[in-house]
Amino acid sequence: MDLRIILAITCGVIFVLVVIIVPPSVLLSPRTSQFRSTFRKKCQAFSETPQRCDDLLSLFEDAYVGLDSCDFPLDAYDQLFTKNPFTHSCGKTMFWSKTKGLVHEFTKKRDHFITLEDTLLGYIMNDQTWCGKKGSKETYTYLCDKCIINPETSFWRKASAEFADYACGDASVMLDRRTQEPFDPTSYFGAIEVKRLVHPRVVNLKVILVTRDNNLNCNRESLQLLQNMLDPNITYSCTPVSESRIRYCIERGLTTEACWS
Repeated sequence: MDLRIILAITCGVIFVLVVIIVPPSVLLSPRTSQFRSTFRKKCQAFSETPQRCDDLLSLFEDAYVGLDSCDFPLDAYDQLFTKNPFTHSCGKTMFWSKTKGLVHEFTKKRDHFITLEDTLLGYIMNDQTWCGKKGSKETYTYLCDKCIINPETSFWRKASAEFADYACGDASVMLDRRTQEPFDPTSYFGAIEVKRLVHPRVVNLKVILVTRDNNLNCNRESLQLLQNMLDPNITYSCTPVSESRIRYCIERGLTTEACWS
């Protein structure tokens, strides 16, 4: 065989091995600087001073850095939320389940409805992945152990509980009628938030049921389950709204109750 062909084949094999072998080692390396940069950038979008964001980052890292992801304390983020309580109007609370993209388009201006991801901590951590490693001072953003309770799930469980506890007056939730069952009792809304809505702090819960244009109704078995789980003293209502109607409202800035009333 020609020497050039042999060399080409050899180089090709080495290249394939490098492609196969290198990514895992890269993924296992910490991404502390990148994570901190993203954290600060998103924090400063809330008009926080650089010093405020550094303090917040330090308090956040204290909760998980150096800890095993699969032996993670449930109260790890208690101090973070105690020192950084919600400040938005509690009557603007909007929950969601299976409508993440649409509901955040709708609440983007934060001038009428507020989701958890529109608050400071929720906004910063939305779509982020993070964990620590036992004995390490670094933050890892890849190949984090997906245990039932890990740094991410613990944060969102705590955030969801605090967000629901903060709600008052009229609360809303945007659910998806286009799925087989719009209410999922195992979701963050179903497993955590609904159970923490208590009368008289919360008076009403309005379900905004996103539907297809030709299927405008609230008759689903899972919605009956939602009513059964809800504090009986809280008034329940459900309004079906087509996705096209919601997108029409978003395009024209009509992100208030007028969109479905």
